[in-house]
Amino acid sequence: MKKIALILFATFITSAAFAQELKLSGEAKSGIYWEQIQEESKDAVAEVKLKSTDDAGGNQGRFRINLDYDNGRGIGFKARIQWENWVEKYPSNWPYAFGYANFFDNQLTISVGKLGSSPWGTGGPELWKELEDGTYGGMRVEYKPNIIPDGYGSVNVGFVLNYYDSDRDQGWESEEPVTILNLLQESVLGISYTHDLFHVRLGYRLDGSMDSIQSNKQYGGLGEDSLVYRLEERILKNYLPGFQVWALGHLFGLSAQVDEIKWFRNWAFAQYAQDLFTAQIRFGYEYIESRSDLRIKPSFYFNFFDNKLLSVGAAFEYCQDYGDGKVYKDSPYRYVELQPKIQLNFTSSYVAFEYDFKQEYTSGVGLSLKPGKEPIKQTQYMNLRFCIYF
Repeated sequence: MKKIALILFATFITSAAFAQELKLSGEAKSGIYWEQIQEESKDAVAEVKLKSTDDAGGNQGRFRINLDYDNGRGIGFKARIQWENWVEKYPSNWPYAFGYANFFDNQLTISVGKLGSSPWGTGGPELWKELEDGTYGGMRVEYKPNIIPDGYGSVNVGFVLNYYDSDRDQGWESEEPVTILNLLQESVLGISYTHDLFHVRLGYRLDGSMDSIQSNKQYGGLGEDSLVYRLEERILKNYLPGFQVWALGHLFGLSAQVDEIKWFRNWAFAQYAQDLFTAQIRFGYEYIESRSDLRIKPSFYFNFFDNKLLSVGAAFEYCQDYGDGKVYKDSPYRYVELQPKIQLNFTSSYVAFEYDFKQEYTSGVGLSLKPGKEPIKQTQYMNLRFCIYF
């Protein structure tokens, strides 16, 4: 069945590639990766393999194809296929594949399929989250009214009807009937507003009791509502070109009765990009059960030659954990990480060499620590990686 589907898909792409309405894009990433891990009271362990640490998955790399087709009359599809485990014959992941139709001068858009490219997602970096993505797909409705006067921005508001985001037998009595209301309780509501001065996105996913995660079963499965957001300012660039400030986050378990269900992740960014250099600082705050993590990650890269042909610099990250759930109760920090990098940038590709040193505290479980020693783990890696965009 997989072979038949792949043949049909390839046949369609080949025949449609002659139409100007089909746009293909993608990326290919891989590299040589060396890693050494040293834990207190244990021998160092080293490994060499194919891998890219630049957002390319955990295997040999990533080969990704994006397809965007429009028939010129507001009807088309968007799809993404990718390999991240190259020993597999078929794509290891279909992040999204859906068709769409525009109505009323593009004021109304309806999408059907395995949804992606959400107008209400976080948009990264550090956190890429869309509440309507999932295994089973759904239907998305976007309303973009053109009644807003010029100069007052634009709005996109809508909802998603989709399926459960985890196994539906968790926390559900088998003799209970499944109703339409159960499905509607998994809907997503979204809104975005774009102005010359700022941009904001919000997505909220409702939650029913039919697909609760295991640790929440005893509470009826309710409370797993999620919220994602993205906030951008767009006025500072008028006074300081190249300067940006934005924030994003994912809040899970908003209406949960117990802290064990809640998981909040937030990031804030400030960046100043010039021809000579790029400076950025990231602040992260994560709350999980009885522990909070605070992250600070500054980076600075010098750019040399025309079109930033050569980039040299480093990033540093410091993470401090708090609360009764600290990884190691006596640790002064959770981890520190230093990441120098040199990169050659071409028109649609790059070659980079990165070294990473990370020192972190572990729980100490399974370690035979000598007096005065602490459960510290040191990880070093070197990554010579390559990327081609097309």
